[in-house]
Amino acid sequence: MVPGQHRPLQLMNGRHRAAVIGDPAAHSLSPAIHRAGYAANDLAWEYEAVTVTPDELDGFVRARLDDPAWAGLSVTAPHKEAIVGFGEADEPTKLVGGGNTIVFGDEPRVYNTDVPGFVRAWRAHGMERPRSAAILGNGATARSLVLALAGLEAREVVVLARRPERAGAILDLARMLGLHAEVKMLGESPGPVDLVASTIPAAATSPHAPALAADARVVFDAVYDPWPTPLGAAAQEVGRASLNGLDLLAGQAVDQFFLFTGHRAGFEECRSAAAAELKRRASL
Repeated sequence: MVPGQHRPLQLMNGRHRAAVIGDPAAHSLSPAIHRAGYAANDLAWEYEAVTVTPDELDGFVRARLDDPAWAGLSVTAPHKEAIVGFGEADEPTKLVGGGNTIVFGDEPRVYNTDVPGFVRAWRAHGMERPRSAAILGNGATARSLVLALAGLEAREVVVLARRPERAGAILDLARMLGLHAEVKMLGESPGPVDLVASTIPAAATSPHAPALAADARVVFDAVYDPWPTPLGAAAQEVGRASLNGLDLLAGQAVDQFFLFTGHRAGFEECRSAAAAELKRRASL
């Protein structure tokens, strides 16, 4: 062993493997984040990205539930709702109806770290409390943002949906959390709001981006590659502050890394690792 070098650590239970699963998953920056955390904490762990189709999900997860080397899985689209069936859900997961983390063990647990992750990212940028927000979309990520906004003491949410008739669940959640909530067609103005947050494909925001950015104090787009998205570019054009998917990815990874390993990884370290990986890919 080289003098001054730390000996790699592992958890006492011997678990040392994790992965991100999705369909697809190869694009994920989670491996770069978690591997950087392992290096910073001297952990001899492995982390990979695995494309798992909905038909393969049950077999893939159950095989790893029974493998003592596996600590857990990061979960991305389209599996955030389905993963809830594989473990005891924490409260945010129950409220949102979807999780992004499953931790294995005698009693597997499903967590939604997107909720505290957005709160962490918002505060890391020193933003003032958002009293009002417009959210584009109504899926698991959009519902996670509603819960996060409630935690940030927001008061009003407008859901901008391509299919307003499908927005019942997100409206019910917002109202249950004490927020004033309404739905409008995507393309309608939400009125002046502190935050416009998009969880839909970037191309779908393009016709509406300039008007939305003009209505907002801060813009968030869950997409991070390529950046800027139409909404991000519109925010830059009118001088609005913006967050993107790297901020959410880094924010949620802080808790996820701790849940898997019992060790800490900071927000800035996670975001830097993700940004460095994006830069590396762009240079190839």
